[in-house]
Amino acid sequence: MGFGVYGWQYEVLKCPFCDKGEISCKWYPSAVTVKRNATASLPGRGSVSKSKEIWLVLSGCKACGKTQEEVEAEFRKRGII
Repeated sequence: MGFGVYGWQYEVLKCPFCDKGEISCKWYPSAVTVKRNATASLPGRGSVSKSKEIWLVLSGCKACGKTQEEVEAEFRKRGII
């Protein structure tokens, strides 16, 4: 799937409990920010920072009946998101 207007993307993951249901998620990828301070002498100073990626679970599993909170907790426990 392509990126949305604001840099996020919809993802569909398999349920971590039953492997049959589909879980809708929204994913914000990490971004790199470069800041440079203007100074009279070159080369000046700057900094580079990288933000974390963010996952939002939008639904629970319809196949096994697990709630959105249970699914998100299991994804985080397994390191999937």
